[in-house]
Amino acid sequence: MNVERLLKLVGPIHVAGGLLLSATGFLPPAMVLLESYFPKSDQFTFSPFFVSVFGPTVASWGLLFSILINQYFAAPNENLWRGLVLSLLVWAPVDSVLCIYYGFYAGALVNAVVFFFVGTLLLLARKRIP
Repeated sequence: MNVERLLKLVGPIHVAGGLLLSATGFLPPAMVLLESYFPKSDQFTFSPFFVSVFGPTVASWGLLFSILINQYFAAPNENLWRGLVLSLLVWAPVDSVLCIYYGFYAGALVNAVVFFFVGTLLLLARKRIP
């Protein structure tokens, strides 16, 4: 697969994942399964409400990323590329620090992998700017 195709998958994957996450709020067995993935600690209290409400946020981020990436490949320019990079730079460090603070190390690891993968693709896509 090429860089453009891979980057165009990032948004739809977030939309699907976010909608699935929000659906867990309506499916108690799915919420129990999801809760089992989070660490048990005194610092962290699992909240089915916040988990399910977080889903639409993830989905909307995916939709916005999709719009930006499609615009970028239709007419590559520095401002769009910087916006895409900034979306990663706002999300990854803050989310990762919060994951580490609350003992959810797997979340920080997933963030690092996704950040590296999408960041590398964006660096490769930068070559499209005239």
